[in-house]
Amino acid sequence: MATRLESVVEALTRKMETGELPPGAALTVSTLAKELDVATNTVREAISILTVQHLVEARAHKSSVVATPTRAWLAAVVAECSGLSTLAATLGIARATPSERRAFRVAAEQAITAWRAQSVDHRVASGLTWNLFQILASYSRSQYLEAMHAAKRPALVLGFTHLGRERNAAMVTGAVAELLEAVDDGAAHEGAEIVGDLYVYVLDDLILN
Repeated sequence: MATRLESVVEALTRKMETGELPPGAALTVSTLAKELDVATNTVREAISILTVQHLVEARAHKSSVVATPTRAWLAAVVAECSGLSTLAATLGIARATPSERRAFRVAAEQAITAWRAQSVDHRVASGLTWNLFQILASYSRSQYLEAMHAAKRPALVLGFTHLGRERNAAMVTGAVAELLEAVDDGAAHEGAEIVGDLYVYVLDDLILN
């Protein structure tokens, strides 16, 4: 069961994802405390957590604000997540049980179907692809890796919601299919390389274009 602090963090994150708290919006502690029916200290703690997650920007002597994604900001977030996802692939593939590999196949096939759709919803397809990395993090048997990887999702969602671009669906489909094969074969290093290459593709698009 989530603590009150965790619930406030989730509530604020959800407001950012839906646009109720858009980039640049001021996070007034007293207003949020009243709206969420929690103590002001709880809101302050939640804002501190969101600041560490790059979702909020602190301002001296003023209310903190929702981060405004830039390409440089998003590139840094993606680069940070890349290392976690690559490690998740290495450990998750190596430690996955047969039943977990079967469950991964179901999730991977859902992602492939999303990328092969006649009209691709790139946000949904990208989310399903990132979720594959989160699944591998859960297979790693490292609660720290799983939690740290999951904590990157809100910043990625915020960034790609405002700076998202369409991806090469055929290329990503092929990469997911190769990752699925690596998981089936227990090929940890090959799987990690596939995940790393996907991140390089996204980073090149952010930095070079």
